[in-house]
Amino acid sequence: MKRRSRAPEGEYPNLSAADVVSDGVVRYYRQRTDLPFRADNTLCVEVRWNDPQSLPAAFRTASEKEAEVARRHPFAWNPEFGYVTCRPRVLGTGLLIGGLFHLEGLHLIGDLPPALAGLEAVRLSIREFSGDGLKNAAHLYRVCNAAMLGVSEQELFDRVVKAFAALVRQELNARIRLVEEMPRVFEDAVCRSLAILRECKLLSEWEFLDILSPVRLAAEMGFLAGLTRDEANAFTVERLDLPDAPRPKTFEEEQERDRRDAAFADRVNRRFRDVRLNPRAKGIFKS
Repeated sequence: MKRRSRAPEGEYPNLSAADVVSDGVVRYYRQRTDLPFRADNTLCVEVRWNDPQSLPAAFRTASEKEAEVARRHPFAWNPEFGYVTCRPRVLGTGLLIGGLFHLEGLHLIGDLPPALAGLEAVRLSIREFSGDGLKNAAHLYRVCNAAMLGVSEQELFDRVVKAFAALVRQELNARIRLVEEMPRVFEDAVCRSLAILRECKLLSEWEFLDILSPVRLAAEMGFLAGLTRDEANAFTVERLDLPDAPRPKTFEEEQERDRRDAAFADRVNRRFRDVRLNPRAKGIFKS
């Protein structure tokens, strides 16, 4: 089957760029020269954004706020390097633009490694979610610009937006490929995860975040009964700041961990007991 180069939204109305990238930030770092040159005197002007359409407005708002602060306070500036702070990483524009990407589709079709390599090639930084011995948990990645030197704020913004848009297109097209070319792979991933969530006896929060990933994808595409897109996303967002629990060192600590994981598994079992593929999904997967 010939692969499509873009996601036909009319044919797949449940596809949304907002499901791929969210929880973003536009942040300016500035160092005041009227105060001692210390990290705790570094100013941070930050505006959050939740979907790609709101990113340009967030950039404009952050730039206006930075300009307003600049009228009140002098900033450290070097004519060769740009803005200087106690953070060497942000030397130059001092502008960081980042977003949280859910790339389960690219993972399931096997195209995730080259997609991540492409981000690094255009000087973007990638941070995976890891904990409880899990790597790349839920195939969630925080992506932001890795360099701030040699370009203006507008040029940096344009570069990052272009890279973000390309990654979103890749993920949306991966989701279409799952449905059109690899439905059994998609169905298997979702059904395996649902079976674990319904029947597991021990489950940590990190395991839940990871196992939920294909289920969240199915909910976002309108393939589930008993779990909405918003509910699936909320389960993920609530666990973005999970600490990496230390390994138990004693038998008593192991017992306490197992009691905690058993209680959590029971709650998850009850919540996902009636979550199933809906008739639309069954019709697609059987066709």
